[in-house]
Amino acid sequence: MDDIRYRTQFDNRSLLDPRPDGPASRVGRHFHGPIRAWAATTLVGFIVTATALIGLGMLLVAEFLPEGVGAWDRSISTWFVAQRTDALNSATAVGSMLGSTFVVIAIAIVVGIVLAFGRHWLAIGFLAAGLLIEVGAFLAATLAVSRPRPSVPQLDVAPPTSSFPSGHTAAAIVLYVGVAIIVWTLTNSRVLRAFFWAVAVLLPIFVALSRLYRGMHHATDVLGSVVLAAAALFCAVIVTRVSTATVVRTAHEAEPSTDPVVVEPGVSV
Repeated sequence: MDDIRYRTQFDNRSLLDPRPDGPASRVGRHFHGPIRAWAATTLVGFIVTATALIGLGMLLVAEFLPEGVGAWDRSISTWFVAQRTDALNSATAVGSMLGSTFVVIAIAIVVGIVLAFGRHWLAIGFLAAGLLIEVGAFLAATLAVSRPRPSVPQLDVAPPTSSFPSGHTAAAIVLYVGVAIIVWTLTNSRVLRAFFWAVAVLLPIFVALSRLYRGMHHATDVLGSVVLAAAALFCAVIVTRVSTATVVRTAHEAEPSTDPVVVEPGVSV
């Protein structure tokens, strides 16, 4: 199979591989083809993630903010404004850009092309599912949870979406952590694994701090984006496991039978 290898021994399975008798394998038996499995499970992942995120956002705005969390948010935003310098303004502009829609899409396309050359279709599906679930749930939450942005001078042009959650931060986590998971799955190189995990940790932190520094989000918006990204990645893992199970089942069904042919007496062959 020219893709993420399906490992039949427990010790050799990766995060994206389903257990032979696990829930993902059982669900995968109900789909005719990996594309249908991917689409259906991605849709379910979006619905679950969006519902949970909207509930979290409404709870935050209605219950937690009036009870003191709002004052903490304002103090964080005010503190960042007091730290502003020309050098930090320039650095955080780069950090904010690394989580922007165009940069995330561009990097995802490049990663997808590289994976396509290696015929790693399930890895592409994993990254695509994570990003689609993230952006879909983000848009749903910004429409349902109308939280204003921090009341401090903002260094970026505010998009039409509301403050909760931070789309830049969530997209950065899903993209860079997703790529690190793929690299971990496809290679045994410790150097490559360490490098991509360092990027996966440091760049989202840089993006999150940049968005706070530039007055574009409250601290709780960033925390909400961490929850969103974690949920999107978790759902993407489930999507990939179900899709992989469907691929394996389809491949097994397509293999010619090796059972001996039983010929009853008197039947010519």
